[in-house]
Amino acid sequence: MPGVEDVAVEEVVSAVARSKKYRTLCRDTVARIAACELAHRGSVKDATKATKRRLHQIYGAFETDLDYDLALARLAAAYGGGSGEAVRRACRDVLARHHSTRERLPLLDDFYPALWAVTGRPDSVLDVGCGLHPLALPWMDLAPGARYVALDVDRARIDFLNRFLALAALAPLARCQDALAHPPADEVDVALLLKMSPTLERQEQGATPRLIGRLRARHVVVSFAVQSLGGRDKGMADHYRRQFGTWAADRQWQVAELPFDAELVFVLQGDG
Repeated sequence: MPGVEDVAVEEVVSAVARSKKYRTLCRDTVARIAACELAHRGSVKDATKATKRRLHQIYGAFETDLDYDLALARLAAAYGGGSGEAVRRACRDVLARHHSTRERLPLLDDFYPALWAVTGRPDSVLDVGCGLHPLALPWMDLAPGARYVALDVDRARIDFLNRFLALAALAPLARCQDALAHPPADEVDVALLLKMSPTLERQEQGATPRLIGRLRARHVVVSFAVQSLGGRDKGMADHYRRQFGTWAADRQWQVAELPFDAELVFVLQGDG
């Protein structure tokens, strides 16, 4: 029989699910944050408001409206036409609809060759908190039959990504999963945590190194934005470089930093 705390969490989860903005979010994510907020607030009503604020910080602030059906139709037309340039153009249009991947557009031609020069060309990739990043597959030059596992907390996005992966002739391995509640157990060549660390740290201090320690990957790529959402330089690169350097020193990670002006990128040797 569920306890009082479990009932309260369910009430918050149900209230958040009625919100159009958050109705497709992973239940585990909402429940985890709701439980935390309930522990600090005296009512379900206050905890619901606080949970929505937290969800905005870790998810909603980065989102723009995207008609997944329309985007998929354009992508299908591009893939059906057989033109690599048309495919890349269609993918760029979708990547531009999410703040994180929009910032990476100028880097696409150089980003993945630089990563694979350190890790080797991977046969398997785990993309944690992927957002729309799988749409960059045309630039990744993965081997035919490569396994690309994409994790996100938005169920609607995961459905879209699986349909996209099928267009790209890859297995539809995207899934809705909260990596803090349930760290992925996939064994891969390369795990990607692209611009995920600040979001993880807003939820749980020290979540980034703990999650990295759970990943079963030969290499882990961790990156950070160097500008705020408003496009301002607030010394973010220096801050994140010091923070990551502390994590690496405490755990004796072997780390390579890649020299991109628009994104701070570290590649570390994993334990997988």
